[in-house]
Amino acid sequence: MRIAAVLVPALLAAYAALAQFESAIQPVSADEKWYGGTVGHGAWQPFAGDARTRPVDLARFDAAGAAMPLLVSSAGRYVWSDRPFSYAFSNGCLHVSSPVEKVEPVAAGGTLREAYLAASAAHFPFSGKTPPDEFFTKPQFNNWIELYIRGVNQRTVDAYTEEIATNRFPCGVYMMDGGWQLYPGSLKFEPEDFPDPAGMFGRIHAKGFRSLVWMAYFVSPDSREYKRLRYHPSSGGKDLLLHRKADSAAAVIRWWSGCSAVWDLTKPMAFGYFLDALTTFKDLYGIDGFKFDAGDVATFEDCRFHDPGQEPVDYLAAYGKFARCFPYNEFRTGWRQGGQAVVMRLQDKRHTWEDLRRIIPEMVASGLLGSPYCVADMIGGGDCVSYPPDGRYRIDQRLFVRSCALQALMPMMQFSLAPWRVLSRENCDICRDFARLHMRFAPYILEQARHAAKTGEPILRAMDYEFPGQGFNRRMQQFMLGSKYLVAPVVSADDSVTIDFPAGTWTDPRGMTIEGPKQVRLENVPLSFLPYFERATAPKAP
Repeated sequence: MRIAAVLVPALLAAYAALAQFESAIQPVSADEKWYGGTVGHGAWQPFAGDARTRPVDLARFDAAGAAMPLLVSSAGRYVWSDRPFSYAFSNGCLHVSSPVEKVEPVAAGGTLREAYLAASAAHFPFSGKTPPDEFFTKPQFNNWIELYIRGVNQRTVDAYTEEIATNRFPCGVYMMDGGWQLYPGSLKFEPEDFPDPAGMFGRIHAKGFRSLVWMAYFVSPDSREYKRLRYHPSSGGKDLLLHRKADSAAAVIRWWSGCSAVWDLTKPMAFGYFLDALTTFKDLYGIDGFKFDAGDVATFEDCRFHDPGQEPVDYLAAYGKFARCFPYNEFRTGWRQGGQAVVMRLQDKRHTWEDLRRIIPEMVASGLLGSPYCVADMIGGGDCVSYPPDGRYRIDQRLFVRSCALQALMPMMQFSLAPWRVLSRENCDICRDFARLHMRFAPYILEQARHAAKTGEPILRAMDYEFPGQGFNRRMQQFMLGSKYLVAPVVSADDSVTIDFPAGTWTDPRGMTIEGPKQVRLENVPLSFLPYFERATAPKAP
């Protein structure tokens, strides 16, 4: 605490020296709390004015996932700027620094809901479009973890495809993850490992699945594609690659698979050329769309973009616009994607209880940043470090099943690590039942998705969003699905959950009725049971 008391003000002062405009926003009440900024910081939200946090610079945010120049408060206020700003909480205040304008709060009402809806209407009105229905109505399967363990080749893709059907799991969207390219930038499959990619995708479609393929903007600097983009004949002497700030050389960016040049999607010509190339590739192999990866702001720190004054977040904005050209898409990073029909995925989660507890707060944050069409990473955790391919990994079956239950009543659910391969038959059956529960709720989830497209309202909602003034403006491990269902998954190893019920009548699928407001603790919750409660159409009179 003593270190924080010295360090945080020093960091604030250092950033303020770089910023032209500063605001110290006083709380309007003792319990005012704030959400927003980045999805990756969702686990620490809502922020209180007396919290001590290091500054978050939205121009260079280090938390993976979506970001917006928006903060919304439980007291009905919001903060917005068209350009990135920095913020921190210290000495009872929200401190905001901006290089372009003095950022002041807007009073939009008295609740979190009023603040968010006013900000959405003014700054990121929703497009009226949703991602395709298949993302919501059935679970998705992303073969990333299975390919990482079994190897990236056509045989393992076909095996996983067949196993989904053999084990009677429903699937709407099948995602073919990375490692298939001949080299970064090539739109050809590695021929020895993928001798018949068109046939492979034909078999995926024959199962009734839609198909997505991993894609990013990387180009190997040792490839023919690089030379073609560097000296493109129709470019008038201007290449289609991102450049370094220091000189005219093409930038080479370090990423998790090596070092690559990058398509400069801030250049209209590059944008159009890449769009044509991906459309041709998609049609050639019968693919429905793309899982767009990367987009981490830090990788662009030393890059120069098409227009003067553009920053790394502007590249992310262009990347998001590019992704939206393909209705079947998935994205894990983004800047100002609010209101758009983009499927957002949370940053990779480890196979731990700690990371499981990050999911609900991050999903809440995503909705309050205008990205309601969100999936909570992969069931059991999608961070490959949890599953080394040498087999030295250990699956906590209870954690895996609880992770599956957690996603069952979220807008989307996504598998990767095969339940039938790592679970007992009984636990695999439970996961299948949760997948079918998601399908039973699909009409309501689709109804909420279409409502979101018209109004901006989140599908998965913070308790305080739906029930202001009832003490829910705090971190919680429960949420509302629309306005009708309270969902409280078990997210701890002790098989228990404490549920805070708002005023009204609540009924669970077993017929148990709770009259709120009331706090209930459930002990020894079976793995096969997801605590969720339907709200009565009208609360009983006191």
